[in-house]
Amino acid sequence: MGVNDPLMRVGGIATLAMSIRRMQDEELTKEMKAASKAAAEKVVPIAQTMVPVRTGALRQSIKADSTRRHGLIKAGTNVKVPYAYNVHRGHRYAGSSRRYIGKRYISNAVPKAWPQIIDGYVRSMNRIAKRFEKKHGVARVYGGFK
Repeated sequence: MGVNDPLMRVGGIATLAMSIRRMQDEELTKEMKAASKAAAEKVVPIAQTMVPVRTGALRQSIKADSTRRHGLIKAGTNVKVPYAYNVHRGHRYAGSSRRYIGKRYISNAVPKAWPQIIDGYVRSMNRIAKRFEKKHGVARVYGGFK
């Protein structure tokens, strides 16, 4: 990735996302979310193999989601799998010095999936940055929102 790449002219993914938001460009917003979700979906199968399993409910609850800037991997639900956070991060037992050390199944899955993710994600973001420049005539937008 060189200095003259479209993503570098824009100032990175966060600046590109903010410029798209300032211009209220729904088409590029959808493209950016789709690229982030595609990257996050590559992490999900690896995380599902790393999660500890008793009933399989936690493994089945791992899903990919996205925003303009980030791909998100979510695990657990408030009703069926409320213990997902504790399994991932760990917790202390109340009134005791015992603790459960978390498995960090999502955090450990991301570095393993990184080689599969990075090239396609950067290519997609560069394509979106080029389309932004072509459509709006500038690399980035400063100022307030419309």
